[in-house]
This record gives sequence, structure tokens and C-alpha cells, in this order.
Amino acid sequence: MQLPLERLRHHIDGYNRLADDSNWNRFKSLHWNELNPSLLTEGQKNAVVFVTYVEDHLPGYFSEYQSLFPIETESMALSLHNRELFHFTVRWGLEEDRHAQALALYQYHAGIEPDRNRLEEKLIIENRKPFSIGFSQPVQVFTYTLLQEKATQLYYQSLSRVVKEPVLNRLLIYLTKDESRHFGFFSEMVDSFVESYGEKVLSLIEEVALNYKMPLHNTMEDYRRRAILMAREAPGYDRMLPQKVLMRQLKRLGERLPDLSEKIDDSISRMMDALRITTIEGVA
Repeated sequence: MQLPLERLRHHIDGYNRLADDSNWNRFKSLHWNELNPSLLTEGQKNAVVFVTYVEDHLPGYFSEYQSLFPIETESMALSLHNRELFHFTVRWGLEEDRHAQALALYQYHAGIEPDRNRLEEKLIIENRKPFSIGFSQPVQVFTYTLLQEKATQLYYQSLSRVVKEPVLNRLLIYLTKDESRHFGFFSEMVDSFVESYGEKVLSLIEEVALNYKMPLHNTMEDYRRRAILMAREAPGYDRMLPQKVLMRQLKRLGERLPDLSEKIDDSISRMMDALRITTIEGVA
């Protein structure tokens, strides 16, 4: 199942209009002369290291998208769809790569890892490991990425509230804004799939929500412990918030699509039970 070309183009054109007007430069926008590493806690330093790894897995993520949405197909309609999607993917990839390099530059300038070559070697170790989203249906791929973008947006937002070091605080705000736009795009895509295919995609979305894991969870050494420590550095961050946001999104869809409302409510109930979520109220 894929979105009609005109609908896909509408979402991608809208995203790129926003992206072209909301730029920041990884080399010029961060004022390194204002950096004060003494204001960082050890936990915050470790959090920066961890999220750098998460952002830097982009080559594998980008390759996965290229594999799942190839332009060289036997179907003209599919090739046109995938070429249109590439207009988004390449811009999105550029922005995510900016995140990874900006965080790496921060590590270098802040003295967290003062040897830049050694820093790149550490990152490439994770880059060389196999990566898979774990889903191949387009609506599932976009749902997976929706959850990841929301998770990183919420984490950066929460961490920025307690970080006193000015350059890192500014960087986290840049990252939060980018991830918010990325989430907005994938949110619109998932909405359009439900509007276009109705009940057929609900179980596919549900499967992703119930099995979602962040990238690197099964390849990075000591991932679980590091992820727990990272979360502690951002008061108020809840690892289940992305799923709650998705369910709230589906709930709003059900209110707009009365013919689907009962099926959507059933799907939300199953997700809440399986994830042991008691409420989705108040999720922004």
C-alpha cells in the first residue's frame, strides 16, 4: 500500500517549504567561544555521547530507506512514488546528518572526546554494524520513524530544560525544532494512510507501536544500562510518551472519521493494555 502520488507530493512539498525556511549551520550557528564545559555534569556528558551514537546511525537508516523505496522498479507508478519520496528523504537525511556531526563537534570542542579521529573511530564502529527498521510496509516504516522522531524531540526538549551550558542548550533547542518538524511530516503521512486505507492499516500501525525499539538497541554494547542513565538526565522524560502521542493522534483521527472511530478505539485499547498504559490524556 502506498499513498496516491498527489497526496504524497502535497506532504513533501509542505515539508520542504518549512525546511528551506528553518535552517541552521552546524559550524556557524554554535558559538564555540561561549562554551563552558565546567557547567556540564558527568551525566550530561554521557547523555551527549549516547545521543551522538543514536543520531550517527544515519548511514544505515538512509540505506534502509533507499532499499525499501528504490527508484529502479518495473512499475512506473512505484518509481514515481519513490522518486517523490526521495525529495523528502534526501533533505531529511541532510538534517539528521547535521545533528550527528553537530553533536560530535560538541564532544570535541567540550573536551568530552578531545581526539577527533578517535571520536570518529568510535562512531564508525556502530556505523559498520547491520541496521534494520524491522518493517517493510510503508505505513509501518513511517510509523516507526514517527515514534523515533517524537522520542528524540521529547528527550532533547526535556534535557534542554536542565542543561546550563549555553552552547549545548542552544544545540538542543535546534535539535528539538528539527525533530518536531520531522515528527510533523511522519504524523501527516500516517494520518493519510489511515484516511486512505482505513481499517486495513490499523493493525500494521499497532504492530509497530507494540514492538518499537530505538535504533542500536540490539547492536550497541551495554545499550539498556546506558539508555536508562540517559533518561535520568532529562527529568520528566517518559519513554512511553511517543506511543501515547501516537494513540492520541489516532484518537483525533477517530473523531474526524466516525466510520472508523470504533475500530480505532479498539486498536487504542489493545495498545494501552499491551503497553500497560492507563491514560493518554494530556499528551501534547
